[in-house]
Amino acid sequence: MRLVGVEGKARVFWAYAQHGERLELHHGKQGTEGKRESRTFASAEEAAAFARKQVAARVDKGAWSSDLAFESTPWEQVKGSVQLPGNSEQDEDRVLVLTGDVVVPHDLWLDFRRGIFALDDPDAEPFIGLLVQGNLTVEGCVFNGENDFGPFLQVNGNLTATSIAIGGSRLRVTGDVMTGDFVAVYNHGSVSVGGGLVARTIASDYALRVEGPVDAHRYQGQGSKVFAVSNGVEDTQDLYEVKGVFLPAVVSGERVLLDKARKLLATGKPISRPEFTSVRAAFRKLVSKKMAEPDKVKSLSLDGKGLKSLPEELFLFRRLEKLSLQSNELRTLPEELGLLTELRELDLRSNGLLTLPESMGALKKLRVLNLETNCLWRLPDSLAECVELREVNLVNNPYAYLRWAFGAWSKVRLMWELPEVLTRLPKLEVLKFEGTPLRTLPTRRFDSAVLKTATVRRSLITQVDPELHAQLDVVDLASSPRNAAAYIDYWFKRENVRVEHIHDAKSGRYDFTEIIALLGLLLRLNIPTAAPYDGALEKFRVQSEDIAHAMDWAGASAHHVRALFLALGDALGPLGEQHPSNALIAGLRDVFSVHARRGT
Repeated sequence: MRLVGVEGKARVFWAYAQHGERLELHHGKQGTEGKRESRTFASAEEAAAFARKQVAARVDKGAWSSDLAFESTPWEQVKGSVQLPGNSEQDEDRVLVLTGDVVVPHDLWLDFRRGIFALDDPDAEPFIGLLVQGNLTVEGCVFNGENDFGPFLQVNGNLTATSIAIGGSRLRVTGDVMTGDFVAVYNHGSVSVGGGLVARTIASDYALRVEGPVDAHRYQGQGSKVFAVSNGVEDTQDLYEVKGVFLPAVVSGERVLLDKARKLLATGKPISRPEFTSVRAAFRKLVSKKMAEPDKVKSLSLDGKGLKSLPEELFLFRRLEKLSLQSNELRTLPEELGLLTELRELDLRSNGLLTLPESMGALKKLRVLNLETNCLWRLPDSLAECVELREVNLVNNPYAYLRWAFGAWSKVRLMWELPEVLTRLPKLEVLKFEGTPLRTLPTRRFDSAVLKTATVRRSLITQVDPELHAQLDVVDLASSPRNAAAYIDYWFKRENVRVEHIHDAKSGRYDFTEIIALLGLLLRLNIPTAAPYDGALEKFRVQSEDIAHAMDWAGASAHHVRALFLALGDALGPLGEQHPSNALIAGLRDVFSVHARRGT
């Protein structure tokens, strides 16, 4: 192998040939005889390892294979064929072009003024990218160390690489990508693949655009779990914690340290485990010894495992007294939960649960039920059979990710009434409601004679029967209008109302179904609670202005803003039929009409 590079203002070369345990080395300035030397090692393997290390070190310093027959072409001549987001390229900028199927026998660095993009003359126009007219094989890492920028790489064919680790560079492959670990650090970079993507792992802050099927174990940043993706289908039932896929060196808590992972790949070091272990497999391993004598297990925690369903093995522990399932993604629970008849404490916080199973009634020894931060809209009547239940926590139902939990605004259901079944618990001592849009209270007294604390805070309740509800501590009824209006801030915001939520770019069609469902939900929350509606209207006005600004921030989407607010204004007709002459609906017509005329 022969490498060439730039040292200062001089072009240099370094080459080797291996003969068993002996290496013949040749290096110097190009155009000279250079220096030759021979080194002998204990074995051919040691000689090969030394050569690889020397190649990596020199490539790291900017050298590249002399077999790469680059052509330098002005950007003006190739810009029509480059399918990448623009980066203020100038016509006189230069692009490196490789024609035919190419093998790079080492790492490929995508950083300005480094390696193949180095300049003999620092005043010359820069090389801004590499265009490969054919298949590209990189026997190493495709690496870009800068987060904000880097030369582009477009391959008009397939790309095969040992690994890929990029940041600000833009990568476009018209065919398939086949690699080991793939790390993409978010900033100004992008990845676009016209075919399929096969990787051992994908770790990225942003979604890669892949037109064909994906096969990989994929982590998409921000503390998410890892999902196995096969032929483009994500397995959501058997997910992985990051520590079950990635090595400890690149894991911090529930996050993959993408910058560190990128640097390790650049040095040829691994970032993923030899074998992956899913949450279910880890659970089976954790309880494998306990399963020999399941009746001896009294307490079990599966907190923060990203579970969307419960492992079947859980229900073998019939003597469990304490079970914690908080901070998962459970939307429902199986009826098999009723098999755990010895439960005293059940912690279901922070799951986005929509309902509880009817089998809850079988948990007759249950004393503490923590349902905080979910999306429960009803409780099963069978809960009345939990005759030992002392404490029920229903704070923050619904929680912030309401639409995500239900799957669509049109599917959202809320707990409007304090469930009467709670009044039938004979030993209830503590009941907590806060941040739940309750409108009405039960029409019967609580059966419990030992009820010490029963609080209802931040609700929509405006009236209390002091005699019937003497056991309830319903504070600050005057805040109900503010509580109702607060949901406008929570839900009617730019993150929930984007162009892609209402417009299909391919068909050019609009669909306002979900946004209108959101508006209907907010009207139901605020009418009549928020009357006389000054606070609610002001929030709608502020949020509408912010949504319009975000949607049309570049000044090219005023037509989308007009379409959105025209549709919202039209929707006020059918939505307001039950509320004739309502001041909130009348005020909203004025708010929406302002943005329905944007840009005209």
